[in-house]
Amino acid sequence: MKLWKPVVLVSIPVLLLISNDPMPPRGHVDLRRDTTGFTYVQDVAPIIKSYCLSCHGSDNDNPSDLYMDDYETLMKGGKHGVPVVPGNPDQSSLYFKLLPEPPFGKQMPRGHKKITSQAVKTIHDWIEQGAKER
Repeated sequence: MKLWKPVVLVSIPVLLLISNDPMPPRGHVDLRRDTTGFTYVQDVAPIIKSYCLSCHGSDNDNPSDLYMDDYETLMKGGKHGVPVVPGNPDQSSLYFKLLPEPPFGKQMPRGHKKITSQAVKTIHDWIEQGAKER
């Protein structure tokens, strides 16, 4: 039987199409992205806007006095000091407060939608790479 040749010839392009990843949904953080160039403006600000500003915006009163409206305000910090130690996510409260059991206080964000693991990884990698604004 010579039926296998046409089946193979048709199957290979179909398998190649199926094996390619579909386009990620809008707003999706691709963990496979080259992680040498995360920036506040491109990668972190949208996460902060989505998960943090409802409590940490300058229009709100919050007990930590940590406001995250923009890069400069975030890097200034609040009552608990500076939340970002460039190059050291494990010493950065912006990162470790997103983990299930932070060294102090409760996991953020509180009482709002839970932050995705992709967003937490982006913040970690951004800090690890030096927490650059642009």
